[in-house]
Amino acid sequence: MFDSLRTRILAVIFTGAILIAIDGSTISPILESIQKSFNVSESVITWIFNIEILFLLLSTPIMAKLSDKYGRKNIYVLNAVIFLIGTLTVAFSQSFEMLLIGRALQGIGAVLSVLAITIIGDYFDETRGTILGAFGVIIALVYALGPAISGFLVSYNWHWIFMVNIPVAAIVVLLGYYLLPVSKTTDKYAGFDWKGMIFLGIAIASLAYFIFNLSGESSATFQYILLGIFILALLIFILVERKALEPIIPINLLKRRDTLIASVVTLVGYLAMAGTYYFSTFASMTFQLSYSMAAYMILPMTVASLITTPVVGRLLDKIGAKPIMVAGGAITAVGMLILSYASDIYTFGFSLIFIGIGNASIVGNALYYIFLDETGKSQRASGQALLNILLNTGSLLGGAVIASALDFSATGTASFRHVYLYLAVIYIILTLLSLGLRGRLSEDEKAVEE
Repeated sequence: MFDSLRTRILAVIFTGAILIAIDGSTISPILESIQKSFNVSESVITWIFNIEILFLLLSTPIMAKLSDKYGRKNIYVLNAVIFLIGTLTVAFSQSFEMLLIGRALQGIGAVLSVLAITIIGDYFDETRGTILGAFGVIIALVYALGPAISGFLVSYNWHWIFMVNIPVAAIVVLLGYYLLPVSKTTDKYAGFDWKGMIFLGIAIASLAYFIFNLSGESSATFQYILLGIFILALLIFILVERKALEPIIPINLLKRRDTLIASVVTLVGYLAMAGTYYFSTFASMTFQLSYSMAAYMILPMTVASLITTPVVGRLLDKIGAKPIMVAGGAITAVGMLILSYASDIYTFGFSLIFIGIGNASIVGNALYYIFLDETGKSQRASGQALLNILLNTGSLLGGAVIASALDFSATGTASFRHVYLYLAVIYIILTLLSLGLRGRLSEDEKAVEE
């Protein structure tokens, strides 16, 4: 069954995708149960999410650079082991502090999803987009099943939700160790860029904490201090990276047109995509639906995205990212425009089909494809680290900003319509920006640039 190198690789990274998707999709339904179990406040319980995201952001550039230096297999297996330890810690935690330690370890281990994209880039040239599409479908399917798994197991004990992932994590460790090929290491690195990592870490931590507290109880003065620390640390980081022989993040990629455009689309696109978090709330308020019924209203978007993802993957291999992203941005803009004027559930569902198709095109695998295409093997993981940082920052910022712009009172429907109209404008801008992409480069052109 595993006689082909590529088949062995796919067995590992697809199982790893299931592992991460189970973790990400089963948490929300059990928050209330965990909160009651440890008797913590609503503001504290959110750190189940926050601490995992924070450690994912902090560890991504480190693990990515280590994989560029010491090989994909070694660091992939290391992350799988860390994720397994974190899952065991959470599953058997008897205090909220121990649970948070486990979630932090899971955040570090979750970098294996970034490494999986990098491995796809290393071993799948002509079918890279197709594999990315399959990878995305697996994650989407597991995300769809996750809440049902949580809902069933939480009736017994919330610890069981995490125990489900223990054997999956163990399988990923074993598969990674026995099936992933040993990649060549390199001696060309001058040393690890600890100065750059320290200032990048300060920048990430201060920005993340600033975003976490946008709707919190922190004073305005404290927020300004955090923002000031972020700006200062970011500026120092850029200065340090310009002089570094082997920078922790290849910021030179931003000098290239396609990676610069892809970076902006990633940050702004994922900020805008945070508007999808509130579709069910909008449906509930607008059409007087129960929360459970409103949750079903987003199925058209889920199904449309699920169908579009593998199609986009195949098209990436044939025509490249530019036409897909341009079309995706325009389709999403139309969907958001229709949604902002939707007066019945049919128009609502129709608009979500457009949004599902469009988002899967403009902020989906096309972005990973561009970064994989624009980076050589020695910088590929670090390039994906940059993309991952932008993606998560955009998502966090979007969730906080859009939530603050919405009125969740009984008469707040108009605020949702205004936000979605503004998001339509943002997607139009992203469409125009995507027109600036150069498109696919020939092998000769890539060789010249490298």
